[in-house]
Amino acid sequence: MDIKKIKTKIKAYIPKTIKTYFVSRNSKFLQGISKQQRGLEIGPSHSPIAPKREGYCVETVDHLSAEELKEHYKNDGVNLKAIEPVDYIWKGGSYYQLIQKEGYYDYIIASHMIEHSTDFCGFLKDCSKMLTKNGILRLAVPDKRYCFDHYRTTTGLAEIVNNVYKPANLQLVGDVAEYYMNVVMRKGSISWDKPFLPLFRYTARRRDKDFSFVHDCHTALAGMRRAEKGEYIDIHHYVFTPASFELLIYDLRLLEMIDLKIVHMWDTCGNEFIVTLQKTEEKLEWNPQYRQQLLRMRDKQNRV
Repeated sequence: MDIKKIKTKIKAYIPKTIKTYFVSRNSKFLQGISKQQRGLEIGPSHSPIAPKREGYCVETVDHLSAEELKEHYKNDGVNLKAIEPVDYIWKGGSYYQLIQKEGYYDYIIASHMIEHSTDFCGFLKDCSKMLTKNGILRLAVPDKRYCFDHYRTTTGLAEIVNNVYKPANLQLVGDVAEYYMNVVMRKGSISWDKPFLPLFRYTARRRDKDFSFVHDCHTALAGMRRAEKGEYIDIHHYVFTPASFELLIYDLRLLEMIDLKIVHMWDTCGNEFIVTLQKTEEKLEWNPQYRQQLLRMRDKQNRV
């Protein structure tokens, strides 16, 4: 009997959630990436995924220099030795304009940063421009069902498109108000793990008494006044579930606004999902049945 065929059949019956759970986060991020490839890591901070010290041919971009990051985190109990030299310091605006390397990187990786952007489409276009022909963009994205975005509405196509035609480098007052009024904690924590098995997910359904607001209306008013004065407020501008993210990418490709396609998406583990996008010249054909399927899945995941 062929052992390989038996193993393949066994794997086929293992639920995707279990497969996801037993693969380490770094393994998901570094899948298909070699140390010889040229990479860019956006926002590694004190926890780089592809460290230079381990031999990865990678450049980094962050909002502070290495020295400033160490000063910033010196009292936070993190491993300051893990902070590596920063090649590009980002102060807002286009990543491509900052780095100015077209078709250069084999991969770009970023963890929990796209939700902070104010131009989702612009960020994807910047990354695409910097990637080689078949380069990949790998992102870790918070799943709103398992973090403080729990009660917030997932970002829709209108906002993404409007951000392209009316760009704003700072969060708008309304965005700040909506964020402060709706973010929550669950049992005192701002993020929590997705239940491991479907049975536990059923028994751990949302109970309103488990949740409490992180801020009150006074904090929201103060944040609105700061935003009105032009101060940058660090919030989750965009809100996603895996299905809502997939639908947005599909729609943006149909509308010829991006040239990246999803080639793999790890199911949510903990409070995040990891998605791989690849540069492509393929054109999508309108498929109403498939789009309806994505819409139904998005609405199902929105019912928290």
